[in-house]
Amino acid sequence: MKRIGLLFPGQGSQYVGMGKALYDSDETVRAIFERAEEVLNFPIKSLCFDGPEEELKKTYNTQPAILLVSYAVWTKLKKETGLIPHMVSGHSLGEYTALLVSGFFSFEDALLITRKRGLLMENAYPHGQGGMVALLGPDMGLLESFLSRYSTEEKIVTVANLNSPDQVVISGDLESLKKVVEELKGTGYKKAVFLNVSGPFHSPLMRNAAEKLLEELKKIENHPLNFPIVFNCDATISKNKDEVCEKLFYQMFSPVRWEECVRKMVDASCEIFLEVGPRNVLTNLVKRIVPHVPCYPVETEKDIEKVKEILG
Repeated sequence: MKRIGLLFPGQGSQYVGMGKALYDSDETVRAIFERAEEVLNFPIKSLCFDGPEEELKKTYNTQPAILLVSYAVWTKLKKETGLIPHMVSGHSLGEYTALLVSGFFSFEDALLITRKRGLLMENAYPHGQGGMVALLGPDMGLLESFLSRYSTEEKIVTVANLNSPDQVVISGDLESLKKVVEELKGTGYKKAVFLNVSGPFHSPLMRNAAEKLLEELKKIENHPLNFPIVFNCDATISKNKDEVCEKLFYQMFSPVRWEECVRKMVDASCEIFLEVGPRNVLTNLVKRIVPHVPCYPVETEKDIEKVKEILG
């Protein structure tokens, strides 16, 4: 059996209709969605299947919704293949799904803490004053100098995601972000995209929210990890459950070191990646980070059948 690295997507992978095909075709998946509605006490099933998109995009709805769909896909995949991963990781919110799959969280606690995390992130900074920008192909030396120039104690701008060799996301005060992007014009980068998010995530402006999240995390009963996880905040590999809450605390206001996480998994003998959940954002990043290592998105029954063929 090849060594499989499981990857779980984060915010931005959501779309109206996600999970519906599996729900319609599989009794176990239906039970997972019904249980989620009981736990969260709001119609997350219809939000995933029917929207509206504006509601689904709200951080406190998006986070439990993506976790739910990803976990449902994993449950179906595991039932069909008996797959035991070599290692797991997830991008930002996806780290919580990875911890759920590894056994650290119960399903119920994972839903509730991601809902709480979303609320804390949504309310951490005045609405409309913070944001994030994805940059393709920036000169990192120039970028760092512009970030230093326009970042102040009150109006921070910083690197938030190190996603691949050619993609960086910056985060912080919206006015300052616009100044940095303006300064970068003509320096050779390919593209700047202002992301549709409600705040300056993975920046020091999330520190107070992270402290509140840590209080909530410490209330949750946790369990030993069945599989090693590669953490976003420092790209370390661990099965130590006592480290998890602190790592999730730092993740909230630190850069997501995604490129390092993927490389660390390859160095630790992962031979194939499976992106389990909606869309294929991480699959595309993996292709740019380690093009020699295959990565397959897994969301539909057809995808699961393909995995069965690959695993033999």
